[in-house]
Amino acid sequence: MNTFSTLCAAAVLSLSFAAAANPALKQHAEYAAIDQQMQTMMQAFEQGDAAKAHRVILQDTVVVGYSKKQQKVVNVSGAEWSKGFQVSPDEAERHRQYQILDITDTGAVVKVMLDYPQWLGVDYLAMTKVDGQWRVVSKSWSGTMKPAK
Repeated sequence: MNTFSTLCAAAVLSLSFAAAANPALKQHAEYAAIDQQMQTMMQAFEQGDAAKAHRVILQDTVVVGYSKKQQKVVNVSGAEWSKGFQVSPDEAERHRQYQILDITDTGAVVKVMLDYPQWLGVDYLAMTKVDGQWRVVSKSWSGTMKPAK
């Protein structure tokens, strides 16, 4: 089984497990609003659209992850993160999906799985309702480089 097939199988199992563990999650009153914001986020990734990303992330959103290349924890703002929203020449080969893991009336956690030609990663997004809109207030990321083909 290739990497993408393995990732898809794992994602399906993960989604099935999450649904079995908490079948009421999709029934939460805020589920549709969070899902809509995440669809906007996925479009921002696909289109390389920083302005669209800022409909979901804040300028002062906290983004943190460990950079193996830099050998340290990297911490940037939402404004810095959004600079990376650019159209990628290999966009057709990039695959993303998300799973809403938990929701309360004012907070949510979303897992974003990223399968790029040279990168396999996971983002955990903490969302909070700000002025009536669900916004990403923090992102924790991790991932590994894929071996060259």
